[in-house]
Amino acid sequence: MMLPVIGCLITLVANAQSRPIALVGGMLIDGTGGPVIMNSVVLIRDELIEDVGDLASLSVPEGYEEISTEGMTVLPGLWDPHAHLIYNGHPSLGYWTSTYKDQFASVTIPAAAKQILMAGVTSVRDLAVPTEDILAIKEQIESDEIPGPTIYTSGYVIQPAGYSTMPHFKSISGTSEARNLVSQLADSGVDVIKVVGADSMAREDLQAIVQEAHSRELKVTAHGRTDEEILAGLNAGVDEFQHIGTVTSQFPPEIITGIQKRIESGADLYWTPTIGIQMNSGRFSKDREFLDDPKNFVGVPETIAQDIKASIATASPEMPSPDIQQSVRNKITQLKQLGVILISGSDMGVFGAPTTQATWRDIEVWVRDFGMDPMDAIIWATADSAKTLGAGEHTGTITPNKFADVIAVNGNPLENIDVLGNISIVLKHGRRYK
Repeated sequence: MMLPVIGCLITLVANAQSRPIALVGGMLIDGTGGPVIMNSVVLIRDELIEDVGDLASLSVPEGYEEISTEGMTVLPGLWDPHAHLIYNGHPSLGYWTSTYKDQFASVTIPAAAKQILMAGVTSVRDLAVPTEDILAIKEQIESDEIPGPTIYTSGYVIQPAGYSTMPHFKSISGTSEARNLVSQLADSGVDVIKVVGADSMAREDLQAIVQEAHSRELKVTAHGRTDEEILAGLNAGVDEFQHIGTVTSQFPPEIITGIQKRIESGADLYWTPTIGIQMNSGRFSKDREFLDDPKNFVGVPETIAQDIKASIATASPEMPSPDIQQSVRNKITQLKQLGVILISGSDMGVFGAPTTQATWRDIEVWVRDFGMDPMDAIIWATADSAKTLGAGEHTGTITPNKFADVIAVNGNPLENIDVLGNISIVLKHGRRYK
């Protein structure tokens, strides 16, 4: 079972590359888990991958624009299923959203969209954003007015009354309001429903959200920062959790039992841990230069960029204690053992997770700290993400007749996963952006 994409099946981009393209010479990781292809050839026509092979078996037809990938690794465009295009890395989300809410659609989202595409991330799931703003940007990207990734989104986040004053959160009180808001979001064309503060929400309200979402063929994802949130979500039938709380050293028995019952019922349970910031914050405290990378401010007006930089200068990622990092490890182990489906995702856009770097840094954590095989990590952040979000039929691997979302990096990520941060070529739907 996968998280279906409703109302967001990928549409054709109006202006594809004018000439067919041939990527020639690099090592190819196609995302299927098959053997790498050395001296690869990838033929791209319009928005689709036309053929894949190597120089010995596949010649480049006349009229193709040849792009050398010698010395590079060619792989599917990366996915980030937990992104925030409105934030731009400011340390205070409350200040940022109240100050710049009128510039989300005109400044912050377009800037982040371009930044993340240039970082090799060709698809994102934005999980907290004003619905009208993100859908307007999505339409501009799909019509090729501005550069950016393919966007899936929750639109507004649903919260209990009095929970937060964030302008991209919507409050409900009572089952009628809960159902109406979900219906409005579904009608607008969102791809998933997101809930925060489940532990502060009336149980019948949360159940109404889940029931209405499921009736509209949408899944519900909820914050899982505390045991109470997780228990409330499990009891109400939430499909996915975001984040892993570190207040406790491991999940208590009642959560383990709840997860076991869900899995035994035949219903999948998904989890996007977003642990990159927690596991990397010790390194960030010692080396802050990545926060000042000029790439982080491309497309951001100078006055706003200076606001971000000034705030960064006086803030610091919280140094995690060994107990916190061990708690993360314990809980990831528990989820794997229970059969929970883990989803990649970086919490991109928040402080410590710059748009241009968050995705690859999160992947690096899974390889470095959790021993994930680099090939498996690449598949997880490409083909598996596409499949889980309901788009695997169209994208996620470099195979014929799928969308040509393709990147090339300098070096070999199977030997050093960090090279995912060194993007040389980006194509999305057959058009070259980098």
